[in-house]
Amino acid sequence: MGQRIEGVANIVAVASGKGGVGKTTVTVNLALALAQRGARVGIFDADVYGPNVPLMLGVHRQESTRALVPIARASREPYIPPLERYGIKVMSFGLLVGEKDVVLAEQPLVASLVKQTVRDVMWGETDYLLIDLPPGSGEPQQTLVRDVQIDGVVVVTTPQDLSLLDAGRSLGLYRKAGLNVLGVVENMSYLNCPHCGEHVEVFHRSERDWVIEDEQLELLGRVPMDVGISRGIDAGHPLVTASPGSTQAETFRRIARRVEAKLREGT
Repeated sequence: MGQRIEGVANIVAVASGKGGVGKTTVTVNLALALAQRGARVGIFDADVYGPNVPLMLGVHRQESTRALVPIARASREPYIPPLERYGIKVMSFGLLVGEKDVVLAEQPLVASLVKQTVRDVMWGETDYLLIDLPPGSGEPQQTLVRDVQIDGVVVVTTPQDLSLLDAGRSLGLYRKAGLNVLGVVENMSYLNCPHCGEHVEVFHRSERDWVIEDEQLELLGRVPMDVGISRGIDAGHPLVTASPGSTQAETFRRIARRVEAKLREGT
């Protein structure tokens, strides 16, 4: 059992088996939906090699900062102030390096860096801390699962069999650790026809029906492909903030309500 982060009531890991499924998009909009419901929310971007949370929130850094995050410190008191954006607290390695910089570090070092940094951030009293994990089941996922108390896992995938198979490989890590897998968010699920309004299934849909690794998971929500989502990403104004009255934003609010309920239930 990992250690709790002082002041943080619930830590939710947002995971995927492969890249390109929109995991960061789901993380950011889910965080904003929780905040709109009155919760105190933080996001920790745990992807050292390709951090995208700052860009999605409209934060750009052209050059590396000279501030260094140490691996070990004599004091255990948090000291890193998070960025505040759209009412949520944010920390990402994308705030420490330039957008064009390449991080060259071995996996054990990355794992230690991520674990230490999430503990060193001054999260204060936070209801939900969402950790946007890199894809797969390597590092820093393994270290975070072992050393940090994670209260729930949300798995992001797309409708195809290949995405579900990759999600199964990632899911094995969290099940082996005894974590509470809250369910699946199906991203890029369908397309709303701009002319007739009907749902168009762009991708071939898997017949697995959310059975991953022989386990039936709850479908928390289906997020459509929508130009508003991509436009918001490019503009640094996430969908839930830019278009709060849209059908897509309501989808994220429904997912947020279900995540809250599942965390309360502990099932």
